[in-house]
Amino acid sequence: MNKVIKDIDQALLSYPLLKRVEEEGFVRVIGWIPLLHPEQGEFDRYNVSIRFPDIYPRCFPKVIETSKKIPRKDFRHVNPDQTLCLAVEPEEKAIVKNGIRFKYFLDKVLVPHLARETFREINEAYPDGEYAHGSNGVWEFYESVLEVKNRSLIISELESIIFSKWQSRNERCNCGSGKKFKKCHLEKWNRIMKSGREYILEKIKELKIDIDEKD
Repeated sequence: MNKVIKDIDQALLSYPLLKRVEEEGFVRVIGWIPLLHPEQGEFDRYNVSIRFPDIYPRCFPKVIETSKKIPRKDFRHVNPDQTLCLAVEPEEKAIVKNGIRFKYFLDKVLVPHLARETFREINEAYPDGEYAHGSNGVWEFYESVLEVKNRSLIISELESIIFSKWQSRNERCNCGSGKKFKKCHLEKWNRIMKSGREYILEKIKELKIDIDEKD
């Protein structure tokens, strides 16, 4: 816990409107996060309460937007427990695979997410699209990365990523694109692998069950 507190306190040097508190033996960070334009200054701000699960830093901190500016709807990326859904699961797993620093989380995950929510409130759409919640979001992630819609083919390719011997970088890709593997599926497979072998094996099992239940 001392290591986590040191990590938190280091990050808060860059966020003076946030503070660390202890509530019933649990560490939280509460306060305001201003959204700043490099030329125009502050354009919005959100009040937040952030807690740190036992497995942090190998997961995102859990964030509740306490100013309640974001509607409590799943299409606005708010979970049933009021925490913000900050990334589709495979992306989060890739980011936290080797642990995450709290400042990185604030700078690269939470602040951009809040900025997207402000954009959504003004423009009624997110600037760069979005993934669905739950297993549908996981499917959409793999569909996007692998550029495949057929879900059975997605599972087959995930199994190839895990169990097959990968091609040489300079061989023609087996997909038939005519490109070298390094210019085609190598990049896609590497992106998938960022979430870790154990996670992908877990998802293969879950996605197979999901297909069976919908047949």
